[in-house]
Amino acid sequence: MNSLIRIAGRDRSLATVVADAQRRGLPVAISCAAASSDEDYALLDPTLSVARVSFDSPLSNGPAPDAGLSYNAFTSRQRGRFLAWVETPLTPAPLAFQQLYLANLEVRLLEGGEAADAALAELRRLRDSDAWSQNSGFWRTALLAAWLRQDGALLAEWTAAAPMPVELTGVALGLQALLATPLSVAEARQALEAWGHATVRLPDSALALRLHSLTAALGEDPLQHALKMLGETARTPRPWRCQHRDLRIHLPQPDLRRTLEPLLGELTTIDAAEAQPADAEAAPVANDNKTQEELALAHIILEFRQSRSEYFPFVLRLAQKRAGFIQLLDEDRHLVYRVAFRKSEMGAFWQLWNYVQSWSTTRVYCKGQELQKWQVYPYSQYLR
Repeated sequence: MNSLIRIAGRDRSLATVVADAQRRGLPVAISCAAASSDEDYALLDPTLSVARVSFDSPLSNGPAPDAGLSYNAFTSRQRGRFLAWVETPLTPAPLAFQQLYLANLEVRLLEGGEAADAALAELRRLRDSDAWSQNSGFWRTALLAAWLRQDGALLAEWTAAAPMPVELTGVALGLQALLATPLSVAEARQALEAWGHATVRLPDSALALRLHSLTAALGEDPLQHALKMLGETARTPRPWRCQHRDLRIHLPQPDLRRTLEPLLGELTTIDAAEAQPADAEAAPVANDNKTQEELALAHIILEFRQSRSEYFPFVLRLAQKRAGFIQLLDEDRHLVYRVAFRKSEMGAFWQLWNYVQSWSTTRVYCKGQELQKWQVYPYSQYLR
């Protein structure tokens, strides 16, 4: 039988495992709500009758058990189907079977040592299965596994690997922030898609550059910035919904979505322009009436010159597509590229700024006044 399944008479009850975990000083407040120390609904009673069911089609007939039922509450046929299924748990199964399996994995995580390692390995295996990826209980168990280990890299791995339920994505990033693990490009991409943004088509290299620029503008990793914006109350432990119905766990659950989503959204707002063919006709480079009107209505004016950066051709092409673009000669006969942005176009400004902010010839003007580069960052008072 699957060694992760816990059997009455062989494995310890939840109350015993919790008492031992409390002595180890885990990074959670933990208790057991079972009526007695030897009671554990997730333990399988080997004395109960089990109907013989074909391994090849364990879910082929008979009604599925209701969600939340214990092994003891299953019918004889349902117990047979469950025991056949746990040998191949990547296949589809009733929710009750998945919940019972996750409840066993949670207890194994609390046992520590080899049992916890085996449970974590199983969670990694389940993550790649379509039968589990839509189960929010699975993701809760996965996040708990990472938090118990205080492993920020593992949290980042969970967030980046597959679409997490939207209600957990911000919490996963919040736990990662508490463990001081920086936001990765893959996580930024997955988070935006989970939060309903259009598919991020930027290559990793471009998105990494923008994420680096955002970090420089904020003066810290975006996760740390978002966590600070929530205040100290976000670090207060709160009840965590476990899969084992008698397990009570409290841990911090800061949800970074509200503060992080606007920052990450700024990284991709220029996707539509970038999606145009590379040989698309650029906007006219001329000091015509339309350009003069854009300059007159500008909230921000960005100027830059020729750069040795590998991104210069790309940046110039993007700039040329703006209605407020103009090129001119300075007093030394050097080309200067100027782009005007209205207040409603700040998303496009930030996309260009991510590339040009480190160039020595870059200048920014707000309402006619030149700003220092340190004054230019999202939500800056100097840009109002």
